[in-house]
Amino acid sequence: YDADGIPGAVVLASLFDAIKFTNYDIYIPHRHDEGFGVHVDALEKIKDDGTDLVVTIDVGITGHDAANWCKEHGLDLIITDHHLPDIDSKGSENLPNALVVNPKQSACDYPEPMLCGTGVIFKVVQGFLNTYRDIYNVPEGYEKWMLDMVGIATVSDMVPLLDENRTFAYYGLK
Repeated sequence: YDADGIPGAVVLASLFDAIKFTNYDIYIPHRHDEGFGVHVDALEKIKDDGTDLVVTIDVGITGHDAANWCKEHGLDLIITDHHLPDIDSKGSENLPNALVVNPKQSACDYPEPMLCGTGVIFKVVQGFLNTYRDIYNVPEGYEKWMLDMVGIATVSDMVPLLDENRTFAYYGLK
């Protein structure tokens, strides 16, 4: 879809490859036909193809209808995004009815809220490996081989090149 979502899909696929998980597909929406966001039409096709879990990358924080459709139809949804959530008329954050991983949501205390979408999924992958590395026999430091994708996405998505983003850009482009 763009130079943030696609590298993010590569990062997640790299984790799946490392843990020998092969039962997955990558769905990239058509930019002009589908536009931005998570759409029920796409989710219907994905579910009809036998999928039980959808993980978004760089999209979904405003996908309330899609998240509600997933709940109603038994499709688990994990939204990983870095865009700002909706704010309701009372000034409160309005998150979709799904598991949301987004450093810009108010409930998140991650110290770097300005990650790109690929940076967010990279942190999910790091967390997974920190917990399950030994179970799946993934070598310590394996995730460094994903930094090229994180660096490209960090630079192309024009997030501030400070702190963790600066490290991602430096090592990713190196």
